[in-house]
Amino acid sequence: MKEPWFKDPLLLRSIPLSARPSAQRTMKVLDPPEIGTSPRLIQDTNWHVADSPEIYVEGELVQIPYRIHYSWPEQEVRSQLTPDEQLVLACWMTRHHDGRVRQEALSLIFASEDSWPIPFVVQLCGEYVIEVGEEVCAFLKRELPERPGLQQAYKQFLNGNPEFFSLTEQRAMSYWLDDYQTKMPQDDYPQLAALKILAHLMP
Repeated sequence: MKEPWFKDPLLLRSIPLSARPSAQRTMKVLDPPEIGTSPRLIQDTNWHVADSPEIYVEGELVQIPYRIHYSWPEQEVRSQLTPDEQLVLACWMTRHHDGRVRQEALSLIFASEDSWPIPFVVQLCGEYVIEVGEEVCAFLKRELPERPGLQQAYKQFLNGNPEFFSLTEQRAMSYWLDDYQTKMPQDDYPQLAALKILAHLMP
């Protein structure tokens, strides 16, 4: 354990209580960030809006930071984490300020059958790094249909958080209009293609 150890309550609140013990252990391998975690959440617009939709996973409120500034622990340290702790770390790293780190974290999340990481994946559909969108879209198209339990978990999350899903669609559309409208058709933009797949899971 690193000394002195610290706690980041903003980071811990992104993980539901069922996985919170793993999160608390995982935090012990993090170095304190140069920039503290902002209270801005993934569903906030214009930094803070009073009516931003809350996000629930299986009925439990989660509060996921929009960006963090922690570094990946060294591979030697990561290899000593349990699978549950590695999953927590991967979810946190999808909020990293560097898009390459966000992309690197995805493989561990896609391998998991747990439902609580789902909002971390959905959020990436509303962000601008096209390579991340391509990986999410490929997962939803090729792997998710073969995993009915996880597919049902996605359906439950989406049906329980329609406002967050709508906000994510709006963000993806904005990025396509601003950056890719003249480069590719809307249906080819991976973030929007991924959201279209998710939309089919909703009534």
